[in-house]
Amino acid sequence: LSSPLLLKLSTEAPGTFHHSLNVSNLAQKAAKSIGVDSLLIRTAAFYHDIGKLKNPTMFIENQSNCEIPHSLDGQSIKRNAEEIISHSKDGVLIAEKNGLPEEIIDLIAQHHGTTRALYFYEKAREQGLKIQKTDFRYPGPVPLTREAAILMLADSTEATARAFPNLTQEKIVNIVKNTIEDKIAEKQLKKSGLSESNIASIRRSLENTLFSIYHQRIAYTKDDQN
Repeated sequence: LSSPLLLKLSTEAPGTFHHSLNVSNLAQKAAKSIGVDSLLIRTAAFYHDIGKLKNPTMFIENQSNCEIPHSLDGQSIKRNAEEIISHSKDGVLIAEKNGLPEEIIDLIAQHHGTTRALYFYEKAREQGLKIQKTDFRYPGPVPLTREAAILMLADSTEATARAFPNLTQEKIVNIVKNTIEDKIAEKQLKKSGLSESNIASIRRSLENTLFSIYHQRIAYTKDDQN
């Protein structure tokens, strides 16, 4: 965490840095639950979003008191989507420039697979824009290893959970369940080598780690504190 690149991320994109720490925690524990390389995935998670350094304030986690605009026109929808989607490719370029190992670079490239930037896709549909099959999609490739698939799932579940103001255990269970089902339906896990039993173990691990991150604190009375 003291590497110059991560220090730069913590200073210029603090929201992304905090997200990356949570993803690292989620991913490492999930990796241990199925016996794959937990050190690799922990390290890759620290760096997976470094592409956001190119334009940190484009990403909601690095904005303060800012709402996503609801009146985007067709051109701005496509332009903003391209900016968001490019962080995966930009991350690969930054990683190569800083001499990160190929194993880390591969996971940076694969952590969104070929999923859609869903917010902008839905906005485009609302505007009645003509949408091609490849529009609003990350360039991929889909995860090619179990580690890459775990990183994708940890990243997506953490980002979704962070968007909820009041998380309950039931909401966390649903977030993890829906995330995994969506990625399977989108064929993002088909080349990862994950078995059904692997996915079940990863699901339990993600739930338990999210419970610990977002647990509801007990409100103590003044008398209890004395």
